[in-house]
Amino acid sequence: MQSDPFAESGAPDSVPDDLVAHYGADARKTIRHNLSRRSRLAKRARRARQTVQGADSELWQTTALLFFLAVVGVCGIGGLVYAVYLWPRVGVSLIAGVGVLFTFSFFMARRITRRRAEASETEISLF
Repeated sequence: MQSDPFAESGAPDSVPDDLVAHYGADARKTIRHNLSRRSRLAKRARRARQTVQGADSELWQTTALLFFLAVVGVCGIGGLVYAVYLWPRVGVSLIAGVGVLFTFSFFMARRITRRRAEASETEISLF
């Protein structure tokens, strides 16, 4: 009794000659490709399940925080777009204010990290 080739996780060892004769020389390649695609999808599903099951609480907290910040960001951008739509002058001034704040934050962060890098270069460590 021969086992069903589709029940196995990998591609079959050989393709019957009658299928090759009936469907042509590409039958072997097509069958192996389709079966290997199924096994790739099954491997991805198993890997995703293992990733979710093996996640610790810190990963879930970080995921929730980033999701929350993304929702807040999308709502903020939507609010700015709506403000520009309703009141073009006020909306443009709000967008300009956000741009100025971002530019200021960027330059301050660059200055702070540069100071930390200079301080760490002057420190002597035995490790």
